[in-house]
Amino acid sequence: GSGGGIWGRGPPRSFFGRRLEQAEAMAPMKPVLSEVTSLFNQALRSAFPSIQEEAKIIKGNPKFGDYQCNNAMGLFKDHGKTLGFAQPVGLAEAIKKGLPENDVFSDVVVSPQGFVTVKLNDSWLSRQVGNIVGHEIEYADTAGAKRVVVDFSSPNIAKEMHVGHLRSSILGETLCRILEFCGHEVHRLNHVGDWGTQFGMLIEFMKEAYPGFLEGTGGMPDVSDLNSFYKAAKKRFDEDEDFKKKSQEAVVDLQGGGKFARTAWQRICDVSRKSFNEIYERLDVRAEERGESFYNDMIPPLVEELKARGLCVESKGAMCIFCPGVADIPLMAVKGDGGFGYDSTDLAAIYHRLFIMRADWIVYLTDLGQETHFHMIFDAAVQAGWHRPPVTRLDHMGFGVVQGEDKKRFKTRSGETVKLVDLLDEAVLRAAQEIESRVKTQDEAGTEAFLKDPKDQQDAAEKLGIAAIRYFDMKQNRTSNYVFNYDKMLDPKGNSAVFLFYAYARIRAIQRKSEVEPEKLPVSELRVEHPAERELALKLLQFPDTIEAILEDLHLHRLTEYLWELCNVLTGFYTNCKVLCDGPERNSRLVLCEATRAVLSKSFDLLGFKPLERI
Repeated sequence: GSGGGIWGRGPPRSFFGRRLEQAEAMAPMKPVLSEVTSLFNQALRSAFPSIQEEAKIIKGNPKFGDYQCNNAMGLFKDHGKTLGFAQPVGLAEAIKKGLPENDVFSDVVVSPQGFVTVKLNDSWLSRQVGNIVGHEIEYADTAGAKRVVVDFSSPNIAKEMHVGHLRSSILGETLCRILEFCGHEVHRLNHVGDWGTQFGMLIEFMKEAYPGFLEGTGGMPDVSDLNSFYKAAKKRFDEDEDFKKKSQEAVVDLQGGGKFARTAWQRICDVSRKSFNEIYERLDVRAEERGESFYNDMIPPLVEELKARGLCVESKGAMCIFCPGVADIPLMAVKGDGGFGYDSTDLAAIYHRLFIMRADWIVYLTDLGQETHFHMIFDAAVQAGWHRPPVTRLDHMGFGVVQGEDKKRFKTRSGETVKLVDLLDEAVLRAAQEIESRVKTQDEAGTEAFLKDPKDQQDAAEKLGIAAIRYFDMKQNRTSNYVFNYDKMLDPKGNSAVFLFYAYARIRAIQRKSEVEPEKLPVSELRVEHPAERELALKLLQFPDTIEAILEDLHLHRLTEYLWELCNVLTGFYTNCKVLCDGPERNSRLVLCEATRAVLSKSFDLLGFKPLERI
């Protein structure tokens, strides 16, 4: 657990860690919920010193207040008689009386049933929201900074990235950004499949198809070829016994460090890497490649050590580790034929991460089909003494599959897996159409029309299309499967990135019209008075609560849900409160708009979007 986080405000750092001097440091802010909980914890200690009880706080019914404390009923049931109370309401009054003096609550009301409901003080709300303006939004995990390894993306060499790698790459990147934002030291590892028996057939096929490539005379397959190259090699392998035998010899040659095999392997990896990097570039994903081959030499000594300690035992010719608490089948540290497979590599990898890298926390992102496998690896790590919960934390962050309209795995018409690059291209193409039709509408209505220049339109379409795919993926509960749908993804009125981009651009348009630069706004003039202003202020302050919840259960859709709610509250604010009015509220509302823009901007950054300043 992460406990109550702090939404800190150190001086903002620029991208390279230099401090931006013009913004002064502010006192750290906390999630509202932990602020309220902490005050009620003090009240409980003061009212009932003999009872150790944590405050139970939930969001209140807006008619009565913002938050409510629900401890009185439970306390009455367990301790009412001994404490001398006839009704829960008496305990509730005692809790109210025990609250320390503070500027956070304006009203504290006790209901006849024993609920204690509080309303947050408008001037406290105004101050907290004012803090957001002109400062870098920061947050520190109160559990302290940890060294975290995130293992994500992990495509296979010689195969193109497909829609399945989309989820791992997108979810992994956002998780890393959130952990970094919370002050953790994050190591992003891309565990590519760059080793194993399939390389035998690829190397053997390369000997045949490109005989002169070692000398540089036989050309080199490019990656659009690698897929068909892989298929052709597989066909030969399945049909030709002689080729199959040579392929198996090539694996032995590769493992033994033979020159041709190693060079061919290196070339195949280089070609694949180039195509992966083009996609990572577009998705703005950063990860250090550390493939399966990295762990090869660690496996034999590790197996010997586990054998000596009696953890690894011989069973049906294989060397196995049994994890009866997790599954009936064992992990195979060494296969029956003496080779090493996934289990061997993953054991070596978790050993290396916990023991050599000294990670406090490791998160693995793969589809849910591999959940049992990873829980067995975690169990083996506990048996070996490498993983010592709660000192170290291991999570398998599993996700469901992407489906077509038929609710089956997403495939092309001809039944092929959908290439990730085609998916991104199609989304960008459709985003371009959305932008084009918007510009046309703006032209016809005579309102301010932007993005007239085709190059600007293309650039905006790339940002919008990629954001739409990302947001649509991340708004799903990650453990469920979802149906891929371009129309929903780019729906300007629905829960989509397009809707959020429009909300952001609208704030920017209001700011341009106001002719006041956001950094010159008089923050001290912020007054949260109208119910719609209050609702927006409260929502903004719940941003750190959202981050804190994600640290707990790694469900990133909490952030997309928060943004959807925030943008809807913002719409309500515009409907009820004219921002560019002539009264004293004008500056106050512009400050509120800027605070909203700052929270949107930070959230977009965590989700991997670059917003459009104007659409």
